[in-house]
Amino acid sequence: MEILESVLDEFKHLAAIPRPSKHEEKVSNFLRDYLKSYGFEVVQDEFKNIIAEIPASCGKENAPRTILQSHMDMVCVAETGYKFNPLEDAIKLVRTEDFLTAEGTSLGADDGMGIAEILYIAKNHEKFVHGAIRIIFTVDEEQGMSGAMNLDEKYLAAAEFFINCDSENYDEIVAGSAGSIHVEFSRRIDYTAPKFSNAFKIKFSGLHGGHSGIEIHKDYINAIKITAKFLNVLKAKEKFQLAKFDGGAAENVIPSDAEIIIATDLPLEKISAYADDIQKIYIDAEPNFKIEVTAVEMPEKVFSDADFENLIGLILTVHSGVYSMSGAAPVTSANIGIISTAENVSIKILARSNVSEKLNNFTDTFAQVAKLTNFEVKFGTPTPAWNFNADSRLLKIMAEIFERQNNFAPKVHTIHAGLECSFFAVKNPKIDIASIGTTNENIHSPKERLHLKTVEPQVKLIISTLEKIAE
Repeated sequence: MEILESVLDEFKHLAAIPRPSKHEEKVSNFLRDYLKSYGFEVVQDEFKNIIAEIPASCGKENAPRTILQSHMDMVCVAETGYKFNPLEDAIKLVRTEDFLTAEGTSLGADDGMGIAEILYIAKNHEKFVHGAIRIIFTVDEEQGMSGAMNLDEKYLAAAEFFINCDSENYDEIVAGSAGSIHVEFSRRIDYTAPKFSNAFKIKFSGLHGGHSGIEIHKDYINAIKITAKFLNVLKAKEKFQLAKFDGGAAENVIPSDAEIIIATDLPLEKISAYADDIQKIYIDAEPNFKIEVTAVEMPEKVFSDADFENLIGLILTVHSGVYSMSGAAPVTSANIGIISTAENVSIKILARSNVSEKLNNFTDTFAQVAKLTNFEVKFGTPTPAWNFNADSRLLKIMAEIFERQNNFAPKVHTIHAGLECSFFAVKNPKIDIASIGTTNENIHSPKERLHLKTVEPQVKLIISTLEKIAE
């Protein structure tokens, strides 16, 4: 219990500091000062990455150096209607006998638990024998991996082993991950005046949501897609104009809610009947799914007919979900994660593949879709896939220790999510990498929860691995 309570104390520090992607300065400064207070040599680079050095135990100066790494940022999402400012508000922790969750928001165990465990190990490093340890805490993993992308190669040099603490199941060791590319479709909206007498806000909510990589194959309904389907059904039978279409929280989150405003001559009861028909189709798969229709003031402006057609055409044309599988595992996928409408429409997508070459197919396909629907499209810098290394010494060491400690073998596999390991492998192709983590369910959603019983064995696995490397 001492390990669990101490690690949770470290995690409480992180939960108190707002740390959404692109806004990590406060948590970076905290980690810099915190590690320095324990006497470690610490560097904060220009991107706010933190690099700290833990010297080897006496007599183990020639043992291989091992890097322990996690990322600082978290996906900040809240339940519909829950008051939460991710730039200012702390995460409110809720603990039960078995789980740690957050009140109304995502928890941030991805990847705050990795940092908390590493901090515990750093503070207790004199209690076990180890070689030199380098700690790396990166920024912006969730929104672009710019921290890993821009990390100076010198911090990956002179290290033989690398343990990433950003995976989501304690009984697994991850040995490969998907590459990805961020895509944004945009265009300026041509507005016109509404020509109808009624206006309604239609809110789609209660969908499962979840991680757009590791849960993309579970067929959770995408709120943006289902809203577009509703509009497409409605326009085939009725007359209306669209004034607003917003939804989603992040590109790497399957959106659980969306909201539209329309102008029409139809009464509320008629719109509600169409909503009920759509809801009934999907309620078995998504039991918490609901569509709420409320009357609102008439908007000052609505989409032109041409812009509405282009918008719906784009959303319905772009497949959101799995593109290809290998057995039971997804290989290539895409997620429509965010739509926002103001003076411009913006639709953000995250595409993934465990085969880097297949990402090129997305750029070709999406460029053609943009051309057909009169949208502009921008592509982010692709992240490479991290390929499985069948000769990994680190995998062998960790798998043997895990089985000895738990009396069963871990699952060793690749995942369809992105990990910063791909950049580290490119910067130092000789480094031996594995990724592990506590069991965290429903990450990137307000339902996120940490399995407390996996914390202590995870820490013991890392410490025993460092001891074995030092032998």
